[in-house]
Amino acid sequence: MICHLSDFHFSRSFKPRRINRIIRSIMNVSPDLIVFTGDLIDNYEKWPSKETQRLIEKLKKMTAPMGKIAILGNHDYRSKGDNFVKAILTESDFTVLENEEIFGSNDDVSINIAGMDDTLMGNPQFQFERTLAQWHLLLVHEPDSVLNMEDVQHFDLVLAGHSHGGQVRFPFIFYKIRGSLTYTHGLYLLAKKTLLSISNGVGMSMLPLRFGVPPEVIYYHSNKQPTATKAKK
Repeated sequence: MICHLSDFHFSRSFKPRRINRIIRSIMNVSPDLIVFTGDLIDNYEKWPSKETQRLIEKLKKMTAPMGKIAILGNHDYRSKGDNFVKAILTESDFTVLENEEIFGSNDDVSINIAGMDDTLMGNPQFQFERTLAQWHLLLVHEPDSVLNMEDVQHFDLVLAGHSHGGQVRFPFIFYKIRGSLTYTHGLYLLAKKTLLSISNGVGMSMLPLRFGVPPEVIYYHSNKQPTATKAKK
């Protein structure tokens, strides 16, 4: 089982203690693998440094036998905060992928995970080698990143965040942002056997509120076809 987290946007108003319930929920579910698709903090320039160690302690409490994998999002690069965010994630036992791939397996499945650097603020790579793993997973921050990929069909599951599902959403009206203009929320079938899943994320940006778009943690179970179940928080 894979646990998908995204868009915490930790800040002065959204502090590490706010994810205590999420940590307990994840540990109760006991996923095999935890992945994070970017935007750990909202803005490095405004980050309260006294919360750094507390954030690391919270992130360390989330554990999985196959490890924890992360990529960076556009907010992680704000105010040149990318090295700071990478250091926090690394100290919290996450493996940070920047246009890199990693292979993992257990008694039931083998999986190859590719992580793309952020397309708005980083230096993304849009092509990855296909391996002999049973499952191929791609992590991107902005879901529209897949529009630049010629071989996206090589992946079984693409996980993204960034859009917050609109964050404030009314019937038939929701806010779209650059990087998620085409793929905005939910599930999309990109190819015959390639599923894109976009997380609403956990935190907030620009406005300190959500309406009609609850935060979420998503769990994926391996099957003949990729499927997903959502746990709302």
